[in-house]
Amino acid sequence: MRVSKPPSGLVSGRPGGLPAVTSAGGKGFADKLARASGSDKARAATATQPAAHAGRAHAVADIAKALQAGQITPQAALDRVVERIVSRRVGSNGPAAVREELGAALRQTLEDDPMLAAKIRALDDG
Repeated sequence: MRVSKPPSGLVSGRPGGLPAVTSAGGKGFADKLARASGSDKARAATATQPAAHAGRAHAVADIAKALQAGQITPQAALDRVVERIVSRRVGSNGPAAVREELGAALRQTLEDDPMLAAKIRALDDG
C-alpha cells in the first residue's frame, strides 16, 4: 500500500475560516473545576443530593419493615414495590393500560436480570 500526498489544493495546518483553538492545559481545566465546585450554587446542589437519596430510600421503608416483621411475604412486598413505582411514575389516575404495561415490564425485568432475580430468591430463602 502506498501513501500519497494530499491533493495540491489542500494546505496542511488549520483550515481557513475557523477560529484558533488555544490549549487551556491541565491547570486551566482544574482551575475552572475548582471555581465551579466552590460556588454557592454548586455547594447547594451537592448538599441536596443526600437528602433526595434518603427520600427515595424511605419510599419503601414501610414495605421493608413489614417484610422483616413477617407481616407480608416476599412476593407481596415485591408486588407492593412495583405498584408504588408504577403509581409514582404514571400517577394514581394514569391510564390502566399504561399502568399494566409498566408493571408487567418491571416484573419482567426483575425476572430477567440475573442479579435482581438472585436477590429476590434470597428474600424467599431468608
